[in-house]
Amino acid sequence: MRKFLATLAMTGAMVAASADDKKPADEKKAVEAKKVEDKGEKVAPPKKKRTEPTLKAGDKAPAFKADKWLQGAEVNEFASGKIYVVEFWATWCGPCIVMMPHMSEMQAEFKDKGVTFIGYTHKDKNGNTEEKVSAFVTKRGPALGYTFAYSDGNDTYENWMAAAGQNGIPCCFVVDKTGNIAYIGHPMFLDVVLPKVVDGSWKAEDSAKEVDAVEKEVDEVFKAIGGRGDAADGLAALAAFEKKYPGLSKIPYFVSPKLNLMIKAKKYDDVAILARNLITRGTKAQDDMLLGQVAAVLRSPDAKDQKALVGLSVKAAEAALKLGGDKDVRSLLGAAQSYFAAGEKAKAKEYGQKAVDAADERLKPQVERMVKAFDDEKKDEKKDQK
Repeated sequence: MRKFLATLAMTGAMVAASADDKKPADEKKAVEAKKVEDKGEKVAPPKKKRTEPTLKAGDKAPAFKADKWLQGAEVNEFASGKIYVVEFWATWCGPCIVMMPHMSEMQAEFKDKGVTFIGYTHKDKNGNTEEKVSAFVTKRGPALGYTFAYSDGNDTYENWMAAAGQNGIPCCFVVDKTGNIAYIGHPMFLDVVLPKVVDGSWKAEDSAKEVDAVEKEVDEVFKAIGGRGDAADGLAALAAFEKKYPGLSKIPYFVSPKLNLMIKAKKYDDVAILARNLITRGTKAQDDMLLGQVAAVLRSPDAKDQKALVGLSVKAAEAALKLGGDKDVRSLLGAAQSYFAAGEKAKAKEYGQKAVDAADERLKPQVERMVKAFDDEKKDEKKDQK
């Protein structure tokens, strides 16, 4: 599953640069060590510092502080008898944003049971500024409907994430009714964790073991639905998983694989019904990423001969573009690709160029190559016709 999540992040071109920031110093140390070796001196291998987490499930939750509360009521302390889900995220983190609509659904589901979701982020060296965070919350916050907080400093990050030995986002902490940490990990497992925390049956000391067991099942179902095996077998495995974990199976990571399997199984009418429901859901939730997923699957090679599905791809892409705006490269490029699949070559060229114009210098070459593929494909079509 971790490999699957990493692939998702890479596809969205939203991988954090923090790991790369450490490379120059490491390379410098390596060069210095090599110089010493060349002089015939013995060099001890660098010692890796390992710090054991000081914050674990079952511990008292640290104090929670934020400089600004961008949406929702301030949480100055964890009230007794209430439950809090604190999720660490950033504007550059694609997988974080992918999970937000589902967390919004969970906030609505558990609001009357004393649960408060808090999306927390802080200024970092990857461009996660107050300006960007505020703009995101202003645009997406009302539809998401849960609390958002921001800090310029990283004290809260250090006291929570670093103390828990967590270095990747999204990551959430569930604080139970007694103010203790009930769970630390990926928010995709909240459907398994939160109902039990609410009813009092969750045991923090067993949380890692319980989530690991579920994670293995998730890995197995992804193997079944993400490979090149029989589509019917994949759908059967997914149906069994959905029955056992109805909440968990609704997370966004299952959308594309399920649609792909249904298309390969030639269940085109069912695909159309599901796609329409997803487009409605994505539009209502202002979830341009979900809409983009749907558009991409419905214009894939396995679906390109199904005009009704390609038409829905255009509809999903246009809905994503309406949300993303005319400066959003991903939405513009998605619209161009869907228009091209639908045979609307002029629109494909128009929106492809808009995507190129909107791309920053880092992404522009990649976007230009993708847009150029339209012309290359048209040339191939003409050759085939001859």
